[in-house]
Amino acid sequence: MDMMVQVFQNIFSPQSLFLILMGVVIGNIFGCIPGLNTPIAIALCLPFTMAMDQVPTVCLLMGIYMGGVSGGLVSAILLKIPGTAAAVATTFDGYPMTLNGQGTEALTLGAFASFFGGIFSSIMLLLLAPLLSKLAIGFGPWEYFGATILALSMVCVLIQGKMVKGFISLGIGLLAKCVGMSPIDGMAYRFSFGNVNLENGFSLIAVIIGVFALPEIINNAGKLKETLSVTRIRKKVFHMLPLRDIKRHFVNFMRSSIIGTVIGILPGLGGGPAGLMAYAAAKKTSKTPEMFGKGCDEGIAASESANNATTGGALIPMLSLSVPGDTSTAVIMGAFAIQGIVVGPNLSLTQPVLFRSIIMAVFVANIFMFLYQGSTLRFMARVIEIPKMYLMPLIVAFCVTGIFCLNANVFDLYYTIGFIILGYVLDKNDYPVAPLIMGMILGGTVEENLRRSISYYGSFQNCLTIKSVGTLFFAIAVIIPVVSGIMNAKKYRVTAQK
Repeated sequence: MDMMVQVFQNIFSPQSLFLILMGVVIGNIFGCIPGLNTPIAIALCLPFTMAMDQVPTVCLLMGIYMGGVSGGLVSAILLKIPGTAAAVATTFDGYPMTLNGQGTEALTLGAFASFFGGIFSSIMLLLLAPLLSKLAIGFGPWEYFGATILALSMVCVLIQGKMVKGFISLGIGLLAKCVGMSPIDGMAYRFSFGNVNLENGFSLIAVIIGVFALPEIINNAGKLKETLSVTRIRKKVFHMLPLRDIKRHFVNFMRSSIIGTVIGILPGLGGGPAGLMAYAAAKKTSKTPEMFGKGCDEGIAASESANNATTGGALIPMLSLSVPGDTSTAVIMGAFAIQGIVVGPNLSLTQPVLFRSIIMAVFVANIFMFLYQGSTLRFMARVIEIPKMYLMPLIVAFCVTGIFCLNANVFDLYYTIGFIILGYVLDKNDYPVAPLIMGMILGGTVEENLRRSISYYGSFQNCLTIKSVGTLFFAIAVIIPVVSGIMNAKKYRVTAQK
């Protein structure tokens, strides 16, 4: 009882509520503007969290995460341009509804569906994360190594048509993490070339901003004069979905939320595939499947419920296994590490108040997101019209200032330029960046647990002969890419013969 009182005091203090609301606002803005996204918003706010305590940091980041995923529906419905990858399926029926003069109804439905999916996945987070933590509490270094390798392997395999490129990107991230001091003995300095500035390795925030955020700004540099015009939204104090529509879509909401939560738990997938799978399921079970793609509100309900349900799903493996479920949770995991929050099975035991505060912050963030979107849909539509020639330079200034403020070291800016070039080259050659970021974040976990396992069992070969779940994880991590590669090769040969 005392623990829950502390949790409520943490989350329902004026400061925490304000930070959650600010996070939701920031996330929504970044989510609704094409070219920006949730990981960029989180990365830009990381420097500001350096001066915060753990709970305020959690509140801000959870607000950004919840708001960012949902924000993509605005431009997806009004412009047929998904603000985030998660909102791709929302464009299929959202934009046709706008053309039919139902833009307000589409946005209202999308906002409620986002809220439903977010709350559902929050409940699953509350129920499943502690159970998974208890199962993983007996894990040793070999089990953690196997689980992490499996997660990294799945990230690459699940990137459709780019598995090899995904593994190359992952390798770059793992190599980047090897720069600097050895995590085991603290004596060896790898790849520093005698430069004292590299003895502590690359700053995670600098890498994320350099590889992920700034290349997007470069891609938008040729569109600075581009101004988007949107359909006007009817003036209303609060846009709320009617009760009859809630009842009509309830089964769709539930089914799509379950799909989204399950997809969110799988590392590397995220809201995009979840929305598409839920959309396909809704179309298959609909009484009027021929209306999908022509302005069917069932499609919006399915897509938005599913993509927002991935948020709680992605947090489940992050909090209980130290394995981020998507790019956003990977960045959040890095922010937690900076704050000294060690996620994993021990978090619920060593810091039970903080563990439950994170879950409570997710609940509150979803409620704030719904209230904010319902009351500001008309104004959010206007945000899309902000000229990029004003917006992009401001973001660059935030990025540069944030990187410098981390260590007050100009050298961080120098190697960030290198990562900007790397990120731009990878993007232009169709290499996924998410595996690189995952490798950078989880590389330390892989190396540390592998070396501890070898030290304990004598050799890597001895580790492989151990009958444990770690060996099973490692075997699956190797077998799945091989099988996937063989299947893709067969499909390629069949296509070539045709």
